[in-house]
Amino acid sequence: MKVLMRCLIALTVISGADAVEGKTLDEYIQDAEKHHKSGYLGKAVEVLEKAVEEFPESSDAHAHLGLYVGMQAGKTNDMKEAMQLVNRSFELLDKAVALDEQNPLARFHRGLMGVEVPEFFGKTDTAIDDLEFVIALYEKNPAEAPQKQFVNAYNLLSTGYERRGEFDKARSGWERIIELAPGSEMAKMAEDKINKLAQKKTQQQEVREKQPESASVKELQVKIKKEPQNPDLHIELGLAYLREKNYDGAERALREAIRIAPDNVVPYKHLTVALIEKVSAGYDERIYEDTDFRTNLAFEVAQVLDQAVSLTPGDAELRLWRGIIGVTMPFFVQKLDQGIEDLKFVIESGAPDSTKAEALYWLGAAYRKKSNTTWIEVVSKYADSQAAQLVFDQMNPGFKRFHPEEHQPPFVAIEFVLGFQDELAPQTAVWIEDAEGNFVKTLYVSGFAGYVKERQINLPVWGNSSDFVDVDGVTGASIDVGDHIYVWNLEDHTGKRVKSGKYVAKVEVSHWPSMQYQLAEATLELGKKEHRSVIEEGNFIPYLGVAYYPK
Repeated sequence: MKVLMRCLIALTVISGADAVEGKTLDEYIQDAEKHHKSGYLGKAVEVLEKAVEEFPESSDAHAHLGLYVGMQAGKTNDMKEAMQLVNRSFELLDKAVALDEQNPLARFHRGLMGVEVPEFFGKTDTAIDDLEFVIALYEKNPAEAPQKQFVNAYNLLSTGYERRGEFDKARSGWERIIELAPGSEMAKMAEDKINKLAQKKTQQQEVREKQPESASVKELQVKIKKEPQNPDLHIELGLAYLREKNYDGAERALREAIRIAPDNVVPYKHLTVALIEKVSAGYDERIYEDTDFRTNLAFEVAQVLDQAVSLTPGDAELRLWRGIIGVTMPFFVQKLDQGIEDLKFVIESGAPDSTKAEALYWLGAAYRKKSNTTWIEVVSKYADSQAAQLVFDQMNPGFKRFHPEEHQPPFVAIEFVLGFQDELAPQTAVWIEDAEGNFVKTLYVSGFAGYVKERQINLPVWGNSSDFVDVDGVTGASIDVGDHIYVWNLEDHTGKRVKSGKYVAKVEVSHWPSMQYQLAEATLELGKKEHRSVIEEGNFIPYLGVAYYPK
């Protein structure tokens, strides 16, 4: 079956296009693959760009180029560039499917990319549809389907199901892999994923059981069993969970109401509140298991508000909500311009003056955020320019006044300035080492770094020194540009008083998405006499001062 055999996962697949002039499409794809295997991914993309120019109506040409561009996204450390490449990859893959909806190669590549990119890109549902299409072809003619491709398709589909919370379907997919390739490495991988899936389901059930449910919630659950398709009951249940601050429960109930009545704007509004409350809760242990947890929440809030506004575009309250979200959400949600338009809509509407005043405030915040983005670009692209120094001069906040009389000696005061403001507050750590470089104690670490630990290292020196020992009590909300002071009581991480001698106070800061970084350190000596040390180097931590106050 020719259609089935075209559905190959590896890029070694060759289509059967005829040549118009010069190279055939097969030859373009072969050349691209050679460059890729030799480590020249950019050259491979250039070759396929030419293939698309010469074969503009070829679904296969767009499918191959889309996948290679997606590979480029995984090779860059520049977050903005990566997002641009991912978006372009999907534009090409969407074009490939539009040219031939029955092309299994295009559908597979789009499915693969949709599962591989983080969930916040919102491609999971389409990926599942694509992979289900491909597997349906395989299942009709399993003897003609290469086993490796068959297995990989099921693995990707199961991963998509797991992401969407459809655990039973995910398990079935991995069980199918074990049937197709018993005893293989892929079968062992599938068994491992099935076991982890079971653990995940158990953990979720335990979390639900730990959240006590009120009589009103239980009463509503009984009513819903009798009328499962009544959206009003699910909305009531969602509101009951909201009152109890059970935001996960509220989200489940309200999403069910939306599933039943997708044209009712009410559950969208309440779901927005539930998701915002979850975002506002800050980092917790869940970030260790899923480093994209809060990122996905940000995208979910934006998507729910988009759906709500599409139902009632003239609702000034919703437009204000979406405008504020567009300003306050991280840059990668890419809703700032939309937020500005929403806020302008509110200002020009018949909304009350208090609402217009709020919209005007957030409009100012939006323009301020835009100007800051431009300054970040100056520092990132032209680091050694006079203009970059002007940015640092403008951002530098000056200093606070420390009051040593408010603390019981002996102690050490550590004061430093973060001199640069990125799109997001940076990850920062403050800690003490002894003269030999042995870890003594962490005084502060930003929430993401403190909770995610070794899963995603963005403060490498602190991570290597501390080995993430005893960070729970010192992990806090991320600090930003400004003057900061921390006090060390001369105890190590076990609570024991340290001996006299030389020590080093270290401050490490890592900015994102600009990828700017600095480590600053100052030596101090503990003894009978007061000791001070000041370091003024660099722009990201332009000042670090330590002062020892003996008894």
